[in-house]
Amino acid sequence: MRATRIIATVGPASDSPERLHALLAAGADIFRLNFSHGSRERHGVVIDRIRAAARDAGRAVAILQDLSGPKIRTGRLERGEPLPLAPGDALRIEIGDLEGRPGLVSTTYAPLAAAVRAGDRLLLDDGRIALRVASSDGARAIDTIVENGGLLRERKGINAPGVRLPRAALTGKDETDLAFGLAHGVDLVALSFVQSARDLREARDAMLRLHAATVPLIAKIERPEAVTVIDEVLDAADGLMVARGDLGLEIPIARVPAVQKQLTWAARLRGLPVIVATQVLESMTSEPLPTRAEASDAANAVHDGVDAVMLSGETAVGVDPVRAVRMLDEIIVTAETEMPAQPFTVGESLGVPPHNHALCEAALTLAVRARAQAIVAITRGGKTARVLAALRPPVPVFAATPSDSMARTLVLYRGVVPIVSPIFENPVQTVHAVLPQLIEHGHVRTGESVVLVGISADLDRLDSNFLRLLRVDAASAQG
Repeated sequence: MRATRIIATVGPASDSPERLHALLAAGADIFRLNFSHGSRERHGVVIDRIRAAARDAGRAVAILQDLSGPKIRTGRLERGEPLPLAPGDALRIEIGDLEGRPGLVSTTYAPLAAAVRAGDRLLLDDGRIALRVASSDGARAIDTIVENGGLLRERKGINAPGVRLPRAALTGKDETDLAFGLAHGVDLVALSFVQSARDLREARDAMLRLHAATVPLIAKIERPEAVTVIDEVLDAADGLMVARGDLGLEIPIARVPAVQKQLTWAARLRGLPVIVATQVLESMTSEPLPTRAEASDAANAVHDGVDAVMLSGETAVGVDPVRAVRMLDEIIVTAETEMPAQPFTVGESLGVPPHNHALCEAALTLAVRARAQAIVAITRGGKTARVLAALRPPVPVFAATPSDSMARTLVLYRGVVPIVSPIFENPVQTVHAVLPQLIEHGHVRTGESVVLVGISADLDRLDSNFLRLLRVDAASAQG
């Protein structure tokens, strides 16, 4: 059973009902909706299609809403035609929604003119084109010289490495998109261009203001400012995404592997889920196979213990999204098979009572010593399953929860398989409700052993905190 999750970005190549069903069958666990592209109406249609595909598959499938954030982009071009840029060319960047032409492009990101200085570098289109700032009037226009040329298309990203930009991770568009996503039941939200813990707190406050409820908030690390204060960012986040595309433009590219490992380790110590994203199998956007380097990159992320690996253009606009997911599934399964079982020691900053942590550690120890085939966590709010996932047990964790939305949220956590089931006051009743589902789906067989753990903050109730080793027998299959 694959423990590391696969996130597939949905786009024009993958948003049909048939393709969504095929992606689930190939191994996708979570679908990402990139709100930098597409209309809200289209995203609403796709959400309905994902839910229908998940029902048909009989699986909990999470939807991740990825907010645009203050992404700086170039504007429109005359007749939509690409603009050729050669080294030494002069190029003016004007603030506003202007139509670009030879020697001129626009951007609607007004703070850029005030932030840059002569000598700063600007990278366009994921670094394919490099400009050197000659001067800026501080308000309306930036004059640059092309250093590395190329063909510039419309609405391409602008990165300003080393330039301190105003802090505003949640834009007005993001707030409108967030309200839409929450109203349509997204399960996870990714906040782009996080620079501080304050960005995350403001986004969570916006959720409460817009929807009177929150969903887990994933901090996308794309700016060096976030890396320098990663501890406080993680204290405010529910998960972390190493977004290597923009991050690799904002810091020296040679540092990206080390920073990825640093961020992964810091998040894992706090028991927070980690997603590695961007250019995972980039070649498969246009080719039938990834490069050997891409396969090694994905496998190394698995060896580092990440919770999920995300495909972007490979599934959004690629020539064969299903093949890309199937290939990533094969790479992950192989990498996990070759890894020795390594339970992980997590710090005490998990946001749970100490006895919760202790009982989860005891459940892992019991599963190992008794050679149990699985751990079954009885959980309403998901905390027990999250702690178990952070400890990286060598057997799968089946999280029994009565909530469909909680089940979808738990899909992100490495090695956790959510099971929607009623939870009774008497734990024996809950066990009899859960085990038949595990047997029916082939997760456990008669004669095998499972560890059951249930935890509550109320230590006075005798039935609320328990740890049991149970052998599955024929009676268990009947409920």
